[in-house]
Amino acid sequence: MKAVILNIGDEVLEGKVINTNGTFLASNLCKLGINPTKIITVGDDHSHLQAEIKNFLASDNELLITTGGLGPTHDDFTKEVLFTTLGLEMVINEQAKSLLTEYFGVEYAQCNLKQAYFPKEAIIIPNRLGTADGCIVEKDGKIFIVLVGPPFEMNPMVIDTVIPYLRKKTTNDFLIKEYIVMGLGESVIEDLLQPLYQRYPSVKIAPYASLGKIRYQLTASKANQEEFLAACNSFMALLNHHIISSENEEIEEKVVQELKRNQWKISLGESCTGGMLASRIVNVSGASEVFSEGFITYSNQAKRKYLKVSESTLEKFGAVSEETVREMVLGLFALTNSEVCVAVSGIAGPTGGTPTKPVGLVYYAIKINDDITVYHSIFKGGREQIRVRACLRILFDVYQKIKAF
Repeated sequence: MKAVILNIGDEVLEGKVINTNGTFLASNLCKLGINPTKIITVGDDHSHLQAEIKNFLASDNELLITTGGLGPTHDDFTKEVLFTTLGLEMVINEQAKSLLTEYFGVEYAQCNLKQAYFPKEAIIIPNRLGTADGCIVEKDGKIFIVLVGPPFEMNPMVIDTVIPYLRKKTTNDFLIKEYIVMGLGESVIEDLLQPLYQRYPSVKIAPYASLGKIRYQLTASKANQEEFLAACNSFMALLNHHIISSENEEIEEKVVQELKRNQWKISLGESCTGGMLASRIVNVSGASEVFSEGFITYSNQAKRKYLKVSESTLEKFGAVSEETVREMVLGLFALTNSEVCVAVSGIAGPTGGTPTKPVGLVYYAIKINDDITVYHSIFKGGREQIRVRACLRILFDVYQKIKAF
């Protein structure tokens, strides 16, 4: 099956919103063996939207997925344009209307009622996080899937309804396995993987790099299942200590899992990361079971006041040093008594660096029970990139150390 993804909205077309919907949908379609042939963005314009719908109807693509334009306002008209072009009348859908009542209560603005209109042939895609439901319509051998624009609403709709529906419509002849890899650069891994490329020519090994991590996808036809399984086993053996997940989990999720397994608490003392480490941890469901306390000791005064870093240490070695983060982590443990304590201090830039302590230099200490390890790395990029990379690397090292206990 071949598909077109049509993202709608001035905010996307004008670059005010990053189009993550296209990436998310294309990735999930490929896993189902569906080939995305185009990802198109149009603004809130009737004629442009209708033109793309007509182009799709005239093509040999079988699946059209639209995102955006399902709100209650006058410039939300995706359904109206699509179903008028298809010659389908829209009527109030009782399921969609009841979902509106469930969301708002008995009373809501009249303009929201337009969100309950769908063709009578439509399969409703419930939106549990917003007011605009989506739908699936089949007509003349083609499938039309209409989704909302906001990713935090759209993604669950895709996972809960769209993927199960499409899985029944496709015959997936491909085997796919994904791994999240951390702690090594893409070029280093590329050299390591060279023997695998030669040994398993029928298996495609593709990297998708992002800040601090790389997602590797191994793909092969079902006819090459034996070679595919061997390639997966070889990949895991080669990068064993650097694979954090084969289920697309984030590193903070893995850290929380390990903390729960050991029934340990974690506390954080942050300087250059400014609470970003704590934010990542508490973003994981169930973090309350393992996260004890966090301190943002950005200034030297705060490091002295809360974490009891000595003034002489700061004067002699500076805030960004092995000695300082060691005292920070000991002070943190004295305050919290957590089994896992982490302290970090660095130079996020773009100013503040010196020849001996350049921008991007980050020191961090990890204390697990009586064991303290101090690390330092120089992270590249702008201020935000340095902070994100530092957080991800720290979490990776925390994860590895907890697993080793």
